[in-house]
Amino acid sequence: MYSLLRPVLAAAALSAAVFSATQSHAEGEAERAVLYYFDGLHPDAIDRLDLPVLKELRTQCASVREAVMLFPWHPTTGSYGLMHTTSLPNPVTMTGNLFLRPGQRMLQHQFPRKINTAIAVGSKAYDTLTPGFDLVYLLDTADATLTDMMLDLLDRHDPKFFRIQLQDVGRAGYRTINAPDDAPHQADIWHAESPYAEVAREADRQLGRFIDKMKSLERWQDTFFVFMADGQSRHGWHGPMDEESWRTPMIVCGPGVRKGHTIPYAEIIDVVPTMARAVGADAPNPGPGSGRILEELFSDGGDAQRVPKRILRLNNQIKEHLLLSAELRLLSQRDPRVDNVLMLERNALTRGDPAPFLGIEQIDRWHEAGTIDALLKRNEDALTYLRSQRDRFKSADGGPVSGG
Repeated sequence: MYSLLRPVLAAAALSAAVFSATQSHAEGEAERAVLYYFDGLHPDAIDRLDLPVLKELRTQCASVREAVMLFPWHPTTGSYGLMHTTSLPNPVTMTGNLFLRPGQRMLQHQFPRKINTAIAVGSKAYDTLTPGFDLVYLLDTADATLTDMMLDLLDRHDPKFFRIQLQDVGRAGYRTINAPDDAPHQADIWHAESPYAEVAREADRQLGRFIDKMKSLERWQDTFFVFMADGQSRHGWHGPMDEESWRTPMIVCGPGVRKGHTIPYAEIIDVVPTMARAVGADAPNPGPGSGRILEELFSDGGDAQRVPKRILRLNNQIKEHLLLSAELRLLSQRDPRVDNVLMLERNALTRGDPAPFLGIEQIDRWHEAGTIDALLKRNEDALTYLRSQRDRFKSADGGPVSGG
């Protein structure tokens, strides 16, 4: 077991303008913010497994009907691996921006150094999310042990931003999909013999302990709280090609939040800008690639507007590109000309296009598109080219032409 509690030194002092309320808060602003995760909680689990704490929160707070994560790819090598040690949705959530760069600011960097911030995660894989936090707990341990440490921390400190992630639910999903082939619960988290349900109920109980502690310390009413999960397929863990893994439950509580209200749609890049707004801070990465403030969650925010589902569109593009590329690669075994198609799609100079498809192997280059809409347009152009070539060679081969 490994545990770590360390002060993290600031690279530079932050200006007072970054955080508008260091001593007191404007009316309606929260005094602190908590971002609380269950790794691997399926969006249907709250109802299917009867998780009482989360069900009560959903009644007393606001929630999102469809909350979308980014494609849950988990490379630890290559250009992305040089930046982050955890799966793609995690740094995108913390930066509030789709376009990842080395050393990018996260929400914890928006708080003045004299205000404590903390992160507690039941895995060592999240190390690259910790810069800028004052108190850091990273340990491979059970949810109950991590919660014990969090409650002790709350007795001694009052973090103004606290990121928490329990890991056991995700571990139970991982054990389910990797169970022996003859196990009755293999690849089925809902099966009675899967460890998933019991572990999810225990995580829900630990969340209840945390909330009870915050209430006993008279901090809950002044806290902006966001509950999320880190993707889960019904088959276990978060297989990137499984669209269930792109979705998360999302519950929001705090000053000014519309109790019992449900908004139709949100994306993970919206979380940090919304939390920053709630505590009177600036979002860490405004501009291209950033999410929006979910104003419709607040009593003064009006009704939800129709919003582009950009992350969902990008996820579908990545999925289709992986499938098209695999299909063309198989076709190339019979017709070597197909290899040229795959090369040309990668070769912007030959095709005369601005750039090839920017997918999961080019995460560090997504910002080159300039905006999310431009990224989607560029990717759609590449997919159109690949679809046409797939259909061309399948037709010439006499095989069926699948739809694009």
